Amino acid sequence: MAPRGSRSRPTKRRPEAPDLPDDLAPAPAAVEGGELWDCVEAGAEVGVPERVADLRIQESRWVGGGLAGVRFTGLECRDVEFVHCDLSGARLEEAVLTRVVFTDCRLTGTAFDGAQLTDVRIADSTGDLAGFRMARARFLLVENTSLRGADFYEFDGEHCALIGCDLGEANFDSARLRETDLHGSSVDDVRGALSLRGARISPDQIVPLATGLLDALGIEVTERPSS
Repeated sequence: MAPRGSRSRPTKRRPEAPDLPDDLAPAPAAVEGGELWDCVEAGAEVGVPERVADLRIQESRWVGGGLAGVRFTGLECRDVEFVHCDLSGARLEEAVLTRVVFTDCRLTGTAFDGAQLTDVRIADSTGDLAGFRMARARFLLVENTSLRGADFYEFDGEHCALIGCDLGEANFDSARLRETDLHGSSVDDVRGALSLRGARISPDQIVPLATGLLDALGIEVTERPSS
């Protein structure tokens, strides 16, 4: 029995939101490697080179950023919002993202391979062919986002959720999912269905997922042979 007057801590189910100040200063006119952006707001006019090294962004917002194809190395973001940004084909390998939100962003082919994702939310975006190979995620929430053909090979996720997402032909080979929700997402033709061990689905997803599980187990469904 808990001691009198004690209260149990509420169970965390979703990512913590970024903690941004009410007033943000204008961001620099162009991105330079090794910079620290602190409490700034950037827009579409910010110039971004093809390669950016060791950029740190904290308690900031970027709206309409043109980041397509940019290669980031050593990127660290804490308490950051990306809104209406184009990161298609961007390389964010081994980035460290903490309390970061992507809203209505283009993430087609974006590479998060080897990244550390903690309290990250991706919403109402397009992430077809995005890469999460060997990424490590805690409290990653992706909702209402297309992830067709996304690569989750050896993805290590705990307390994550892919809600209302198109997971058609997404690859989960060798992924590790613990307490991960897949409710409302298409699961009928995912690859590596056996690696979804530990995930949670809704009753209406049982039959669609069964097709992938039977295929992974090499089980054929045939007519009963005649005697």
